[in-house]
Amino acid sequence: MPDGRCLVLIDTRRKLPMLPGGTVETQDIDPTQTLHREAHEEAHLAVGPTHYLGYLHDTTSGSYAGLDACARVRMAGPISHIGPSTPDPASGITMLRFLATPHRVVELFGWGDQGYQQADAAIRAANCLWNYPIAPFSTDVLQVPLEGLRP
Repeated sequence: MPDGRCLVLIDTRRKLPMLPGGTVETQDIDPTQTLHREAHEEAHLAVGPTHYLGYLHDTTSGSYAGLDACARVRMAGPISHIGPSTPDPASGITMLRFLATPHRVVELFGWGDQGYQQADAAIRAANCLWNYPIAPFSTDVLQVPLEGLRP
């Protein structure tokens, strides 16, 4: 978001928090294309040009898809549009959508030092690449209206 907040999703079926994204599929050229596709499918979200932040070693991914530990690519990108809430065509799940600052996201997910380093990198990228203000730490988490939101 232009104010430096990130979109967080809640899977309403499994009651799990997540960020937009997912597994690279055969039709995806690279993780960037996966992010754009999954963000649209999961959250009706349009993301502009992305910036690679790194990856997060996920030892709890079994909660999400029954997978073993894996690496999750982390990217930042400006949100250009959040459309109306609709079911994900792949899963049929309608996600709840929330906005929170990068550091609050790390705190909510419990990602520790590695997460804070990536949050700092996301804040710098948003400021340097897209001229977003530096997001101050805030505990506020705002729900995106069902009809969507234009930044």
